[in-house]
Parts: sequence; C-alpha cells; structure tokens
Amino acid sequence: MENNNKDLITKYLADNIVYYRKKMALTQLELADKLNYSDKSISKWERGEGVPDIFVIKELSVFFGISVDQLISKRKQRFSLFKHRYLLAYFYASIAWLIAGTTFGILSILKVDYPAWHVLIYAIPVSSLVLLWFFFFWRQIKYIFLYFTLFQWSLALSITLLIGDIYNYWVYIIILPIYLFILFMLYVIYIRKR
Repeated sequence: MENNNKDLITKYLADNIVYYRKKMALTQLELADKLNYSDKSISKWERGEGVPDIFVIKELSVFFGISVDQLISKRKQRFSLFKHRYLLAYFYASIAWLIAGTTFGILSILKVDYPAWHVLIYAIPVSSLVLLWFFFFWRQIKYIFLYFTLFQWSLALSITLLIGDIYNYWVYIIILPIYLFILFMLYVIYIRKR
C-alpha cells in the first residue's frame, strides 16, 4: 500500500509539473534555468523516473504559485468558462437576435408603417460586432476576419435601409476603402508577426 501511494504521488507530481510548466508556456530548458537545474532533471521528473527533493518541490510550488499539497495531489478539474468561450460569445450575440426577433414580432402584430424585417437586418451588424469584440480579445484571427467582413457589409446594408433608398451606392463606395484598409492593418498586425 505504501509503495502504491508513493507511485501515485510520483505520478501526480510528474503530471502537475508538466501541466503548470505548459500553463506558464515554458519549455523544460526555461524551467530548468529558472530553478538552476538541468533540463534533463526536469525531463526525468516529468516522466516520473525521479522525484526532486523536498526543497525543490517547495521551490516549484512557489514558482507555480500553488501549495506543495496541490503540486503532489491529483489536480481537480474545475469548470472553466474560458473552455466554453465560443458558447459565451454566441450567447451574447444571440441577445441581439432575441431583441430583434421580439421587435419584429411586435412591429408585425401592431402593423406599424415600417418594414418590420429591417429590424432583423439591423441585428446582423450588432451581433457580428459582439462576436468581433470577443474574437479580437481572444486573438482568433480567422474569426476576426470573418466577423469583421460580416460587420462591415451588414452595416453598409443597414445604413442603406435606414436611408430608405436601396439604389444609393455611395455607402458601399465609402465602406470599401475603409474595409480594405482595416483588413490590411489586421494582416499587418496578426499575420506578418507569425
């Protein structure tokens, strides 16, 4: 039983060293430099082939910002909203659609002298702006391009509908250079850095 417990602690310690090192985006060599050990020692600890002494375990726990008990115990899986971030983003975007759908229904029932379907078009730039903000914050470049494009052109369509003249092309002519400029800036900021 005692040997089994020792093996379990060794496994948990190895798993936790790997987990927290990767969480801090460090390589084995970088962690070894910070602890003044060799990367071979770190590799040995992570494979469970060796265990650091108690002073190094304490130093590791301080470095990772956790207790020694957390370092040698099984990690508890916590519910993370960050794991469900896409769901969160689409939930907030759906609020715009809920408001637009409700408004559309009310305008249709009341037979207001206004095309009720315009409200549904206005929801497109609002929801795409919400999604753009989330994905910009999370640095998801393909979604940034997608939702920026959707936002830009649906905004132009919404402005055209607000003006009331669908043959008024000046909105699209004004938006096109703005769109191309911002796409170029996004390319410079995100793509060229890679």
